[in-house]
Amino acid sequence: MGARHGHVSARKPRNDAARREAVVSSLVVRVVGVGDAFTTRHFNASFLVEAGATRILVDAPPALGRALGDLGARGGPPIGLADIDHVVITHLHGDHVGGLEQLLFFRRFVTGKRVALHAAPEVLAGLWETRLRGGMDTLMSPDGTRTSLTLDDYADVSPLGAGTNSIGDLDLEWRPTIHHIPTSALRFSAGGARFGYSADTAFDPTLIDWLAEADLFFHETNLGVHTPLASLVGLPEDVKRRMRLIHYPDFHDPEHSPIVCTHEGERFEI
Repeated sequence: MGARHGHVSARKPRNDAARREAVVSSLVVRVVGVGDAFTTRHFNASFLVEAGATRILVDAPPALGRALGDLGARGGPPIGLADIDHVVITHLHGDHVGGLEQLLFFRRFVTGKRVALHAAPEVLAGLWETRLRGGMDTLMSPDGTRTSLTLDDYADVSPLGAGTNSIGDLDLEWRPTIHHIPTSALRFSAGGARFGYSADTAFDPTLIDWLAEADLFFHETNLGVHTPLASLVGLPEDVKRRMRLIHYPDFHDPEHSPIVCTHEGERFEI
């Protein structure tokens, strides 16, 4: 598989879904943010996955509107909060979900169009009560009357099932990772191409094997219950060629990294 920084060549289809592959010619990933929870240099890790007429935002970090605005036309057309119709949340840590309130309020009050919200059942179970309810469960009208709301009033909530989940022109698979709270690694496919994302996780060779079935995958590296860079450096070369680092700490130098790093505004076409 021929690959270079910022681009991955398409592979031959893995199955006989010829009709769909004729419509969806490529799978595109646009990097919104690359930083960890403590970054002062970057936006928090987040990216867009696109195929055909479908666009999915993976995680909704703080300052989401600004991060999308900063992305601008780098790697594709400008994207704003009004252009995000699907969101997949990997887990409930603030650097991955802190911008969801902004997105849901924007869609309710500005566009009047709901977002489709996708996550593993274990992630969705705590989203409203532990992350959103305090600021979103009551709205007041100009006349002073108050209305109580739930997450279903803001979004079309779709728990991810086992196996393959179809979201528009994209198929999505997930599996749990090794982290403090329920967290989901992701694998997207469209038109014979496949892209993977580790999300937050301790080093897990079985997860890397799963991700390495993709043409390209992003893998986090950080301190604590995350993946040490040294563990990734020791992987086989053919795996590292398809890997790009994300969610890296500010002290990590992406220009001299032993494994290629993602950069904000970067676009990958698979």
